[in-house]
Amino acid sequence: MAIEIGNFILIPTKNQSKEDWLSQRSLTVGGSDMGTLFNKNEYNSVTQLFYEKLGRIQPPDLSENSAVHYGSSFEDVVLRDSQYLDLHGIDNNHIKNFNEGNKKASHIPFPYMVISKKFKQITCNVDGLKFSDPSITEQDLIDMVEKEGRMPIPEAIIECKTMSEASKDKWNGLNPSYPIQVKTYCLPFLELNPKIYGEIYVFCYNQTLTGYRVDLEQSDKKMIPLVSKKFQNLVDKGRKIIEKGKSEGKSEDLIDEMLTQIHPEPNSSAVSLGSFLSDKFLRKQNIEKNETIKGTKEDIEKGLRSGAIGKEIKALNSEKTLISNDFKNKLVTKKARVIDCGDRGKISYSKRLTINIK
Repeated sequence: MAIEIGNFILIPTKNQSKEDWLSQRSLTVGGSDMGTLFNKNEYNSVTQLFYEKLGRIQPPDLSENSAVHYGSSFEDVVLRDSQYLDLHGIDNNHIKNFNEGNKKASHIPFPYMVISKKFKQITCNVDGLKFSDPSITEQDLIDMVEKEGRMPIPEAIIECKTMSEASKDKWNGLNPSYPIQVKTYCLPFLELNPKIYGEIYVFCYNQTLTGYRVDLEQSDKKMIPLVSKKFQNLVDKGRKIIEKGKSEGKSEDLIDEMLTQIHPEPNSSAVSLGSFLSDKFLRKQNIEKNETIKGTKEDIEKGLRSGAIGKEIKALNSEKTLISNDFKNKLVTKKARVIDCGDRGKISYSKRLTINIK
């Protein structure tokens, strides 16, 4: 049962079924959706997310995805250890602090979905709340909410992530979709703490824990509600189209065709988007074979640019392979595994060649 405290609606997540959790997420925009809405998610697009929220397609099945499995499994450990990490200290300084009981802050799980009445389109599932008091516990927060009827006032919102070495190298430390996620989680808590900020802790499988502070800018306070509300309005409009189409006995394909007239423009380079548009629409018979529309000047420019990019990619791939081969040959002839370039980075070979030069 939801708990209302002022402008906050809290939905307890302890003993909440996965089905109920997914059902609530489908009704609103989640923090993890924001990377897609702001085109920072290379694996999904706002167009696909629109159809997912409407139940017209199923989100990718990640139940057997190892990254998701271990990310969920390690979340408690990352949250625990993050309390001991000095963001400005040496690498992995949390281990010494943990062994010495030198806790820097309390990072406490908050077992509720959080919805602000000011931003009803957004549901927040925070990994933890930060408090300077190192003695505060999860039970303290539960008692505060359920017995005293008041909201805790955190210093920061904590987000925990795990990452492979390859991903860390690829993103230079931080997936670009993570900051907007934790900024979204900060939004409802602004009325409690106008100076609230986010902290992201990333455990890499090379056994390093890194923390990042993420500040909420004025532009974020404006754009996050605006973009999420615009998307939610489209989803609500889509639900009405589906309801009307079903009441009129229209086919599922025809309802999908009706939805294409309002679905958000993707502006995305997600590879999965192309497959989705082909499989969901272009290969269906509801679009007539050889149905033709007149091309625009923009279409011509994009077509020319696509051809030019193809040639550039071929040349760049050839140059990249040449560089890779040169490095491998140098390592072989010098009988080495690492080329150390000092504070500029390293080129190394373990199971594959890794080039990390700044």
